[in-house]
Amino acid sequence: MLLISILSVSFILILTIIILYNSLVKSRNLVQSAYADIDVNLMKRFQLVPNLVSITKQYATYESNLLLEIVEKRTAQPTIGETAAIDGEVSRVLKTLQVTVENYPDLKANHTFSKLMDDLGEIEDHLVYARRFYNGTTREYNTKTQSFPRNIIAKMFGFTSQPYYEVESSSQREVPLI
Repeated sequence: MLLISILSVSFILILTIIILYNSLVKSRNLVQSAYADIDVNLMKRFQLVPNLVSITKQYATYESNLLLEIVEKRTAQPTIGETAAIDGEVSRVLKTLQVTVENYPDLKANHTFSKLMDDLGEIEDHLVYARRFYNGTTREYNTKTQSFPRNIIAKMFGFTSQPYYEVESSSQREVPLI
């Protein structure tokens, strides 16, 4: 009878560990997938920029230089923090571009430029959603890795908290001035 009790408790303990471990794996994979969604949208944005550069070069050197600055911001394998910093800087430069385009009615009237700006607006909307989704999945994952009893399993198997996707410097929060 004692042997059956010990086996039952052991089975329940092992089953609990398996369930908690699988829950952590699922959450970690969701965080990684959410970050990949951000990266895909950032890549779309960076692929769109050379077209904006080409069209803008015809109208103004200043705006062209801003867009070239954006192209230079993309690096091979940035960390989440580095990606957030680059993303914030690119967003600031793109806002400046949108404001300064007002000075060039011919550029605003250019159909290709308008289409590219519409595409950029759509990508920016997708980025907003992707950032929110990433931070939500990160919050859930971090809660799981830090709350009892999952924190014991997380520590045993090397699950660590993930950083949030956030703006790192106060200058990235400022409205661009022209």
